[in-house]
Parts: sequence; C-alpha cells; structure tokens
Amino acid sequence: MNTKLTKLALAMGAMVLAGSAMAQSSATEATATANATVIRPIAVAKGLSMEFGNIVAGAGTVVIAAATGARTDSTPALTPPASQMGLIRAATFTVSGEGAAVYSITLPADNTVRLRTNDGIGDVEFMRLDSFTVAKNGGTTDLLTLNGAAGTSGSQSFFVGGTLTAIAGQVAGVYSGTYSVTVAYN
Repeated sequence: MNTKLTKLALAMGAMVLAGSAMAQSSATEATATANATVIRPIAVAKGLSMEFGNIVAGAGTVVIAAATGARTDSTPALTPPASQMGLIRAATFTVSGEGAAVYSITLPADNTVRLRTNDGIGDVEFMRLDSFTVAKNGGTTDLLTLNGAAGTSGSQSFFVGGTLTAIAGQVAGVYSGTYSVTVAYN
C-alpha cells in the first residue's frame, strides 16, 4: 500500500508541476502610450535696414551700435556736418515661434559682406561690413527667449549693428549690400 501511496503522491506532484509549467508559459501583454508634441517653427523677419548715413570720403570705420543705433566714426574726417548726417539706425528683426523657447542668432562672419556702388569694379567701389553685433529689444544681450508661455505663440525683437570700413579714394555713391541673419532653437 505504501508503494501505491507513493506512486499516487508522485503522480499528483507531477500534475501540480505540469499545471505550474502550463501557467508560466501563457503570454501576457501590456500597452504603452507614445506621445509627440509639435511646436511652432522658428522664423525671423527683417524689419528696418541698417543705415550708416552719409560718410565723407576717406579711410576709416563707421560703427552702428546694435543696442542704441548710435553711430561712431573712427576719425572725425568721415563725419559730415550734422545737417547732412542722413539716416542712422541699427537693423531690426523679429523672431517668432514657440513661447518660452530659447534661441540663438547667427550673424555673418567677418570679411564676408561687402557693400558696392556703381558697377563694383575695383576696391574703391566696395566697402566691407563686418564685426556684427546683436542686442535684444531694450538694449540687453542676455538670454534670448521668446515671450509667451510654452504652447502659445511667442516673439521677440532684436537689433543688429556692424562696422563699415572705408578706404582712401573711396568712390562717391550709394553703397548697398545684403547679409543673412539666422535664428535656431537651442
């Protein structure tokens, strides 16, 4: 009888183990959620052009300060009479995008922007524009952050100044040139 009980106990144990093994091999699953938020693209728009005003022919530099729009000449010989200064101001730009977003501004590298007059032949018909500077509205240059809360539209204005270099024998005329300002989210 003892052997029958032992066999019965072994058979019952095998069934319990087989049931456990069967329960362990059944598949389970869980679900997860995937999320994405699309934010507004960043954009920049030009407002007013940078204006150096009138310059008396001669060698030197004329600087327009981004923060104030003020003009500084390296030599008084470049400065015309006050009544003939012409229009002087820093360039203005407005950046727009996602509210509260931090962004950066990339200005042109030195020796890449030239203003020209007439047909632009010869060094005396070009002036170099470089040493670009930037200041946000109010004259500060601290962190550049779009106004508004995250999830809303934001914007901010900023100013760009630079240094114009004239050479001896500069040809009289209206000089003009273009440059690019790039903004990107940080």
